[in-house]
Amino acid sequence: MKKRVLAGFFLSMTLVLSACSGGGTAPSNQSQPQEQPAQEQPQTPAKTELIVAAEQEPVGFDPHKVPAASSARIYGLIYDSLTKLDENLELIPHLAEKWETSEDGKTITVTLAQGVKFHDGKDLTAEDVKFTFERILNPDTGSISKSYFSSLESIEVKDPTTVVFHLKNADAAFMANTSSASTAIVPVGAGDLTKDTAGSGPYMLEKYESGQYVLLKKNPTYFKPELAKMETIKFQIMKDEAERLAAIRAGKIDVSMVSADSATLLQGKEGVEVKGYQSLEYSYLGINVNKKPFDDPKVRQAISYAVDRNTIVQTVWKGEAALTGPIAPAVKGFALDTSSYDTYNHNIDKAKALLAEAGYANGFETVIDTAATYPDMVETAIILQQQLKAIGINAKINQLEWGNYIDVWKSKDGNLMVGRNTSGVDADRSMRFFFHSAGSANVWNYSSPAYDELVEKALMTVNPDERKKMYDQAQMMLVNEDVPNLFLASPKNFYAVRDNIEFSPSAAGESFALVRASIK
Repeated sequence: MKKRVLAGFFLSMTLVLSACSGGGTAPSNQSQPQEQPAQEQPQTPAKTELIVAAEQEPVGFDPHKVPAASSARIYGLIYDSLTKLDENLELIPHLAEKWETSEDGKTITVTLAQGVKFHDGKDLTAEDVKFTFERILNPDTGSISKSYFSSLESIEVKDPTTVVFHLKNADAAFMANTSSASTAIVPVGAGDLTKDTAGSGPYMLEKYESGQYVLLKKNPTYFKPELAKMETIKFQIMKDEAERLAAIRAGKIDVSMVSADSATLLQGKEGVEVKGYQSLEYSYLGINVNKKPFDDPKVRQAISYAVDRNTIVQTVWKGEAALTGPIAPAVKGFALDTSSYDTYNHNIDKAKALLAEAGYANGFETVIDTAATYPDMVETAIILQQQLKAIGINAKINQLEWGNYIDVWKSKDGNLMVGRNTSGVDADRSMRFFFHSAGSANVWNYSSPAYDELVEKALMTVNPDERKKMYDQAQMMLVNEDVPNLFLASPKNFYAVRDNIEFSPSAAGESFALVRASIK
């Protein structure tokens, strides 16, 4: 689909007439005062463009192939998924108007909303849904969401608005997983969507100037006209936080994610509001279990005992974060209390003893990869570097530009990597997507038959109490025994917002808030 050419989006200035009164009647021997001609007074045009600061450049727009958050925040507005999460993190219908699950849990019948069109005017039908899921499952696509739907056996199109998913086994997370932006519906025949787009979402890609901005234009035929209140949304690429702070205070941008430090600095500043929420994200230290000496679980456990996570919470996040396991604490139904994790007890002696048992009494040298343009990742890496020195591990920090960072993450060939993940609202994403042997986002080469069996069984379990017990056990395996990641902190996210903008961020995601943003 061809990218649209940039057009102007400025309202023509409204003119108002201001009449001048001539007063009372003049004496007959005097000239009648001439009525002044009407004067045209300009009225300030209504604001129609929302300008959002983007901390990173997008690295492509294909929702099935590109996992980067800098891209997802944009394609989450261009494309639509079958379901969404509301501000309370409850699953709600979207392109799927409703769905019914058979008694055995192996058949899900989805009825699509009517009147949905792609940006080129083509109707969105069940055939497009079928094509989308087949595209996600096709190994040639390399979709990050492929493992979400490992239970899917076949897809049946009953009619243009009815699609039936036939599953190999019951899948308690199937519909929840369709809420991800990475499962967006694309039209039959969609090819390379890395640079071009083919969505049905509330906004359309109007122009992308690399290194400068991404401009989105409102979809005039969107099937939910109550949404997408701004005519255009412009993502202004501003990698430096000091630049973003100056721009938000000067009114040059409307919305910007900011650090906890900057949130404190902006409190009470004229024209700006600071809004925060407990995120679904968590920071982590990823460990490549295929690389020596990290192939020994004792080494990985030693690293965990050597790290003081509370220091990271207080230093990197200024106390505006919570300790976390593999499921962020905002996912209250599944997350374990971190006090149950023995490896969270900062214990240098135990860490040294474990290293000695593994044959590394004198420590070793390694590399920590991190993203150069995310200050919290760099600061986390520096703290980890300092703490690991106490047990003889000398780590060099390798700061990568964003595109290179994503490439290293995908390569499954690093040593240690500082990053951030999003839990999602169902434990299946946190546990199977990232750590199952065949998990699409398992870039750490972690493989445990016992763990795989546990999370597979949990996925097929309908009883919520039984399911939670399994995920509790799986979390303990990851944190206390196998340690393919160190789970560090789940931060609060903060946005600086101009006080004339209605914008309510939540763990439901930035796209959810942006599509509802408006002028006060």
